[in-house]
Amino acid sequence: MGEELGPLFVDKPQAHLLWMVGLLAAIPALVIAGYALIRGHVSHELGFAGLVVVPVVVLLIANLVVLNRSKETRFCGSCHEPMAPLVESLSAADGSLASIHFLSGAVKGETACYTCHSGYGLVGDVAAKMAGVGHMWHELTGAYEYPLKMRGPFDIDSCLDCHRNAAKFQAVPSHSEAKIQERLMSRELSCTGTCHPKAHPAEALTGTRGTP
Repeated sequence: MGEELGPLFVDKPQAHLLWMVGLLAAIPALVIAGYALIRGHVSHELGFAGLVVVPVVVLLIANLVVLNRSKETRFCGSCHEPMAPLVESLSAADGSLASIHFLSGAVKGETACYTCHSGYGLVGDVAAKMAGVGHMWHELTGAYEYPLKMRGPFDIDSCLDCHRNAAKFQAVPSHSEAKIQERLMSRELSCTGTCHPKAHPAEALTGTRGTP
């Protein structure tokens, strides 16, 4: 679609610098391996660097790259059975909160899922990664139950992180009411499904089993 509208609408590919660092870290290992093949032996120091230090660095960088990739919306959609319909619904103009944000550009399309599901701050990032590992395990074992349900109310910190300082948000009278604020902060109320639409349409929560 972007290509049809012209180059202005085509997302530029991002250069993942971590891959470059990983390749640079692998070069010493290749040099040491080549030296060992030619000379028949290497010093203990070079052997330790080639067999332990460099591979550990490369493995660490590779894992960091995978973690970074897991923020991408297309990565979420790669879990075909449960997540594909959710990703497809983002551009469906179905009135859901996720679709409204995605189509209006309020969230970056490339990382839309992660933006709304990662909570706030470092703890939110860690919790999102742990939840992601759990999702992958459920996908591998086929342990998903349909329709998909969230554990507890939606984390309103994900909403407030973007909206709390917006003049439009602050101007809404109900947002300033003490009782409503108390219920929201205690998670008795959630932004989604009360004053605002549900995050996702019901038909997208049934996995590919519920699609024609």
